[in-house]
Amino acid sequence: MRHELEQINRAHTASEVDRFSEGRYRQFARHIGSGFTGHVLDVGCNTGRGGQAFMTAAPNVTLDGVELLADRIERIPAGIYRKVYPGLLDDMPADAGPYDVLLMGELIEHVPFGALDDLIRQSTRLLAGGGRLLLTTPNPHYALLGRRCGGTVLGGAHVSVHCPAALKQYLEWKGLEVETIAGSGPKSGLLGEKFPMALYSQYLLIARKPRSRPEALSAAIIPSRSTQIKSSPTSYFLSHFQLGALCATFPTSGDVVCDLGIP
Repeated sequence: MRHELEQINRAHTASEVDRFSEGRYRQFARHIGSGFTGHVLDVGCNTGRGGQAFMTAAPNVTLDGVELLADRIERIPAGIYRKVYPGLLDDMPADAGPYDVLLMGELIEHVPFGALDDLIRQSTRLLAGGGRLLLTTPNPHYALLGRRCGGTVLGGAHVSVHCPAALKQYLEWKGLEVETIAGSGPKSGLLGEKFPMALYSQYLLIARKPRSRPEALSAAIIPSRSTQIKSSPTSYFLSHFQLGALCATFPTSGDVVCDLGIP
């Protein structure tokens, strides 16, 4: 899996010219507050473009980074991160963290479904009680997706697709509390974050680790539809991807309902 992740990330060169990279991290900073003084981990920090914008907008934080590709770490300018850890989250030393905030700017769509459980498990381990995970990812409900991307967010280095409502329910199944789902991407700079989700090419999700973390919901609870998926959340994602559906039932108490608004 490590080799696969390295190949996926090495193939993703668009991040070097993504015109919204800085805007995405400024959006993160707005949500944590410019006066925030906690410890923050930038997951998949790349060459530091986002981290630099984040530190400008939230100068009082202590910012660390973690990046899989060594050549990108070498290109990070000095003075942005206190530390940059090479590798994946599970390569970080036992004494790393806990962090008050984890940032994942356009990251999870580069993670195969088979590695998603481990990503969330390691993220939860590194978060302090009450800490927040802020992530953005492409929006599969974007109204112009058919005209601009052939009708799918998959392709190239994008190897997984995450519907807002399904991702919310998955993270809650994992014991996190989803607090915010809002619009992101270039249009959020023009429209703000609160218009119908179909107007945004990306979305922002904020989830909090409870101070006393409950156990994940039991996978034995069976959804109401006849197309029941009784195994892991990874199997759910694989199944709805293979069926070509954006939304499907999830192994918790009820159905995922996806519309074009903000869940």
